[in-house]
Amino acid sequence: MKNFLKEHGLWVLFAAAVIAVVLAVMSVLSYTSSPLVNAANTIAAPFRAAYTAVATWFNDKQNYYRDTTALEEENAALRRQLAEMEDAIRQAEADSAENARLRELLNLREQRRDITGDLEAALITEHAVSNWTSTLTLNKGSQHGVETGDCVIDETGAIVGVISEVGLNWSRVLTLADTDTSLGAQVFRTGELGLAQGDFSLMEQGRLRLDYLPADSQLLSGDLVVTSGLGGFYPSGLVIGSVEEVRLDDSGAASYAILAPKVDFDQLAEVFIIKSFDIVT
Repeated sequence: MKNFLKEHGLWVLFAAAVIAVVLAVMSVLSYTSSPLVNAANTIAAPFRAAYTAVATWFNDKQNYYRDTTALEEENAALRRQLAEMEDAIRQAEADSAENARLRELLNLREQRRDITGDLEAALITEHAVSNWTSTLTLNKGSQHGVETGDCVIDETGAIVGVISEVGLNWSRVLTLADTDTSLGAQVFRTGELGLAQGDFSLMEQGRLRLDYLPADSQLLSGDLVVTSGLGGFYPSGLVIGSVEEVRLDDSGAASYAILAPKVDFDQLAEVFIIKSFDIVT
């Protein structure tokens, strides 16, 4: 034994030191995990990191798609709500206009009991303006008691025109601007009488003439002109329009005025036909 130690003692000490170091290292490694597990985890770490990155990217895309879809659905819902609100506003505006029209009509009925006892409401189905005529077609006719010569007004009592033709369920109105229209008129402020009638040169402008005024007529721009009621053909006091300009005729012996009708024919949708009225003296 002594000889063995003398000859191999250094190698024994070296081997013991190596064994001690290995045991120490294994002791440290075994504190956390086994060597095989640690090696496997070391090798898998880059793959695990790549997987985590891919999974994170995929989750982000999923969240983006979900958020985008939710935003699109929310925008679609908001657009529907906006459309519904716009419809409600339009309906409210229509209702407001209808209420205003009914208030005007009620006021007319209270003020003009001579003409409101037999009014026939009618819708305008056609507006026709040409170089020769200005007419409206209504959806009421002889089966509703409408007759040729009946006067047509709007809800304020302003005159629109006169029935010129009647069918079973329709009728045609010559507007004030039509060249075949003529009716007795009176200037509200001065009491001057004249004849309001359509004029070929003024029809395209929607204007008419007030003829047979005295040469020294004192009419002013803006003077109100109403129906005179003379002859009993039409009720008196219906508003025809207002004076825009006073001119002398070609002879210089008489004046005539250019009238702007109160009614805007292009904006009319509903009118009222006076089928009968009481003559007020």
